[in-house]
Amino acid sequence: MTTHEVEEMLSITKKTLIYYENEGLVKLSRDSNNYRNYDQDDISKIKFILLLREMDVTIEEIKQIISEKKSIRDVLESKKYMIKKQHLDLEHIDEKINNYIKRRKVKIAVNHILDYGSIYDRLYFYKDYLQYDQTKIKYSDVKCFKLSMSSSIGLMRVLVAYMNYYVDLDVVTKQDTYSFQIMNNEVVYQMMERIKDYPIEDPLGLVDIYLNKRDMVQFNQYINRHFRKWAKEYHLDNPRDSIIRRYK
Repeated sequence: MTTHEVEEMLSITKKTLIYYENEGLVKLSRDSNNYRNYDQDDISKIKFILLLREMDVTIEEIKQIISEKKSIRDVLESKKYMIKKQHLDLEHIDEKINNYIKRRKVKIAVNHILDYGSIYDRLYFYKDYLQYDQTKIKYSDVKCFKLSMSSSIGLMRVLVAYMNYYVDLDVVTKQDTYSFQIMNNEVVYQMMERIKDYPIEDPLGLVDIYLNKRDMVQFNQYINRHFRKWAKEYHLDNPRDSIIRRYK
């Protein structure tokens, strides 16, 4: 068979066929005009090479198989082990990435220290910077604050469900983005006072809502009326957490 016929039959390029030949994987005879001539053994060997390449066996490994320095089983079992190890490594990397970028639940304080009797981390808003754990973020380094909201289903003692609403805050700096879910809603207005003069992305108008609706009953009534529409329009988590799910 000619090179062109092999290309069509195996859906392979001429460049690849020549590469296999140059690597010594196939040894071809030539006709009187010095054109490559592929016999059935050559076709079978190329099919075999293509099968191994589909399993990500390297050219060097194929050479070892052809020269009988390694068996097919040895190579494939080694490949399987490497794939499993890579998969575990990728899972570990994915876990680290998720842990780094996840939205952290925090309680906030403006210009004072919170007591440490809470399960939540602290996010402090000082005069010139924010601080989370050991990370200090100068206001001058903040490109913008992004505000959004999520809901959570709670459960009263009499097994009556109710909705909680929490502000999501993304602090976008020149180097990174820090994402928080603020758990102490009653003091969010203090944060709004602090950040209102900086660049803010606030599609829900949360700054005005928190600054103008200080009464929490009035606030919750307003959010209850509007949140479902917001969640649909802005793809908000509704709910993000639900205590009811824990009892299923």
